[in-house]
Amino acid sequence: IMTLMFMIGLELSFNRLKQLKTLIFGLGTGQIMVTAVVIFGIAMAFGNSTQASILIGASFALSSTAIVMKLLQDNNLAARPVGIMSFSILLMQDLAVVPILVLAATFAAGEGGNVLQALGISMGIGAVTIAGIYVIGKFGMTRLLRALSASSSPEWLAAFVVFFVLACSGVTYAAGLSLALGAFLAGLLIGETEFRHEVEVIIDPIKGLLLGVFFLSIGMMTNVAEILRYPVLLALSVVGIFALKAAILFALSLAFKIPGRQSAEAALYLAQPGEFALMILGVALSTHVIPAQDVQFFLLVTVVAMMLTPFLFKLAPLAGSLGNRYFGELEHKSMSEAVGGQSRVLIAGFGRVGKLLADVLEEARIPYIAFDKNAKMVQTYKAQGYRIIYGDAEKSGLWRHLITQEVGVVVVATDAHHATVHILTAIRKDNPLLPVIVRGKHVDDLRSLFDKGANDAVAETLESSLRIAQILMERLGHDADEAHSILHKIRRLEAD
Repeated sequence: IMTLMFMIGLELSFNRLKQLKTLIFGLGTGQIMVTAVVIFGIAMAFGNSTQASILIGASFALSSTAIVMKLLQDNNLAARPVGIMSFSILLMQDLAVVPILVLAATFAAGEGGNVLQALGISMGIGAVTIAGIYVIGKFGMTRLLRALSASSSPEWLAAFVVFFVLACSGVTYAAGLSLALGAFLAGLLIGETEFRHEVEVIIDPIKGLLLGVFFLSIGMMTNVAEILRYPVLLALSVVGIFALKAAILFALSLAFKIPGRQSAEAALYLAQPGEFALMILGVALSTHVIPAQDVQFFLLVTVVAMMLTPFLFKLAPLAGSLGNRYFGELEHKSMSEAVGGQSRVLIAGFGRVGKLLADVLEEARIPYIAFDKNAKMVQTYKAQGYRIIYGDAEKSGLWRHLITQEVGVVVVATDAHHATVHILTAIRKDNPLLPVIVRGKHVDDLRSLFDKGANDAVAETLESSLRIAQILMERLGHDADEAHSILHKIRRLEAD
């Protein structure tokens, strides 16, 4: 759970929140509040206590980030409008887990006689703790991280991440909050630095394993015999939660002027309860806020619904067609406009050639992201305003994080031939058709680079660097005269 919350924190950044603010804080918050209130009312009608009903409503209002994002990626939908919309809602749901866990801890401590008062106290404690960690971490963590980056050992970043996550989690635990909250804050702070993508690559291999252990523990908590006790009620509950959540999200999406097709598809994608429902119900079980027999039933509803989610994805196109037929004419703001400008060029290596390419792209107003594994160089050029992050281009996992449908060209500007070959292999592993321009040290290197999948390869000189820039601009559809003017200006600057 801590690892999952840490990854959620890494995904969050203030820029991303700003770009998607309407979808995240508008539609996402509306979906959580309306769904939670409706399910709260149903739970109260079945005789549950106020505290239990609040936790039931809050937990079932959330969807499965792990399953939905994985299925969106597998179906090449993550970067499309419906995927961006789904991600935005999931992001708000993930963020809402923090106050829900704080509230559950307050209920467990027996302070929930007045629900609003308990929530206020919980949020107050949480706000003070979060503010303290943020202020200290924002300044102290960044300086420590950059000081440690001078180390030549490749393990320094992994060691620091473990230390920082445990330190933040220890502070939140000492304050009476959850360990997961501290991990989330650690991810949020590291996500604001140039080391974010490299940390994602480090965590990725163990994230799935630890999430598997979490689901295994939930499976051990679930009494399958309960299915035989209430087979009809269980089936009706699963169908009911699907129908209720889908109907609410569909109606809210239309209210936010989102086209019918996207509204219907997203409504089905997010209709299931998720892993955070399992976590919240687990807390409710261990603290006796909800009776054990009821928790077992709710766990079964959640697990069965999550298992059926892939089938909902198969039904989504049909629902989308119906939504488009009856609600497709609604005016709406383009999702691509909501996302804002995304990178079109990736530059691997930021030596003299990489920096020169970045200057050309800046002059042409072409968005790019450059990265290099020299941490001090990254810090220096980032301070000068270049869009550069820390990362090892030879790791295929980093390319999976960086390459999206908006990326038009990749330039490999490293100065070592063997590294360039490894980078080409890493890129071509998952992106066989993406245009790649590479820099070769010698003319003799070019043939092997073409064999490894390079679309264009240029030998090393100043003019070759400018030639790469010219090829790059032509690939992106810029006018030849405009390209010539920009390159001429760069030549004069280099001469000075």
